Amino acid sequence: MVNTFYATDGKINVDILLASANTEFTLGERVSGNDGSVFVYCQANGAITGDGYVVLLDEDFQATMINLTNSASAFGQSVGVVKTAFADNEYGWVQLSGTANIRVSASAAANTALNTTGTGGQIDDNAGSGAEVIDRMILTTANGGSAGTAEGVLNFPTVGATL
Repeated sequence: MVNTFYATDGKINVDILLASANTEFTLGERVSGNDGSVFVYCQANGAITGDGYVVLLDEDFQATMINLTNSASAFGQSVGVVKTAFADNEYGWVQLSGTANIRVSASAAANTALNTTGTGGQIDDNAGSGAEVIDRMILTTANGGSAGTAEGVLNFPTVGATL
């Protein structure tokens, strides 16, 4: 999937593929993008590796790569996907809805429930004990034999029940 995301709601100077050391918008501000996507402006709470990595968003719009530890007490919190790498404390846009590349473990299947893993920013379909389900995030394309990104759909995902 080619990264061709851009804002469509007329907001000026929005670059969905850019992380910046300077705040340019209000944290929590949303923009509509092409293909029906929606993005929210956040600040990285720790480095975020790159395109497709899955993040947990807190009520202050701090984005942290999701894992078994931080998802354990985050039932109902928002989850999103980044389109670019963030350094710690950088600002940028996190995708909440639409078609996206999603970072998943090896051999993650399409059209099945996804859950958190011990690897930051990476999710899986393995239904591992103690993992949390990610509600309203699904792969539409299976992933191959190694960890990577696969195409999926986001519909304002949140942390769900513990497995």
